[in-house]
Amino acid sequence: MSAARTARALVHFAPAPRAWVPATQATIAVAGPPAVFAAYGQLRLGLLAAFGALIVLYLSGQSRRERAAKLPVIAVGFLVGTIIGISTGSSLPTSLLAMSIVAIVFSYASLTFNVGPPGAIFPVLTAGSMGQLTAPLSMGGSGVDPLLVISVVALGVVAGYVVIVAPLALKRVRTADAALPHDYRWTYSWKPDSARIFARLTVAVVLAVLVSAWLGLHHVGWVLLAVIGILQKDSDLHLGTLRTAQRLIGTALGVCIALVFMIWIPEGFALVVVVGGLVFGFVFFIRSNLMFALMVVTPMALLLVAGGSRPLLEASMGTRIIDTVVGGAVAGVVLGAVSITRRWAARGVGSHNTAKGV
Repeated sequence: MSAARTARALVHFAPAPRAWVPATQATIAVAGPPAVFAAYGQLRLGLLAAFGALIVLYLSGQSRRERAAKLPVIAVGFLVGTIIGISTGSSLPTSLLAMSIVAIVFSYASLTFNVGPPGAIFPVLTAGSMGQLTAPLSMGGSGVDPLLVISVVALGVVAGYVVIVAPLALKRVRTADAALPHDYRWTYSWKPDSARIFARLTVAVVLAVLVSAWLGLHHVGWVLLAVIGILQKDSDLHLGTLRTAQRLIGTALGVCIALVFMIWIPEGFALVVVVGGLVFGFVFFIRSNLMFALMVVTPMALLLVAGGSRPLLEASMGTRIIDTVVGGAVAGVVLGAVSITRRWAARGVGSHNTAKGV
């Protein structure tokens, strides 16, 4: 592919029909808890609740009835991931092992039950962030009470669910929603394409954890986010390479946007508005262009993790770039190995056919 075509593919954007609808739902769900907590002077707790409210990003293309039936399962997964992250966050070896398990299990479930994007990304982000938040100060954590964190994240999960389900109380919403296709069952499917994606993800996750341990990267969750974002969608090598570029460029642009907050960091309700706007952009772009989606979700994630604290935000930005580059490099190595293996296999078949006189 020529450089011009590659550049066009990087920035190609075709918005999904009515993409603003799930984007608006996500904005209300994620920005709602911080707004309420900010009114009582507890914005940081509200930002923690926003992590739980991220369940609103799942099954966004389905009817409200179907989401009402299936989102509780995803909510349980969020909370289990949170508890695992908190339980293992005080020890680097156990944290690395736990994060790899969370990434592999959620990736498998996302692929086999057709959960769709964002897949394992946010359970991994939540587990890693909550583990870091509750880890002792002596381990580089923030030492926040684990029970408080779990309770607030659970509250956010409920808030996200209510935003999706509450409109069904209106007759006109129920009537419109009933006309949409819906299936309340979780259908298990293990297709060849899913098997290839999962195999690559598993190898990449294990490799990412080993590389992170070797480099001394304590926040392996961010490395895994890059790996999952690049490899979880499909098995096409060209598209995987394209997503690697989109992931790296999008994250770099997102960090550049976050640099604005070094000059002016939003506080109180201004921070809520900024987070809400970034969430809207992420959901609007996620099914159309990964680079643009990451460009807006990166500063959002940094703001949520920093909790409105400038020192924490400054400390996070540099490491996020390093983590993303490492994750992108790991995904690139896996894709490269797959490409080389395929070429060897093709040459082997060609040589075999030649020997047989085909």
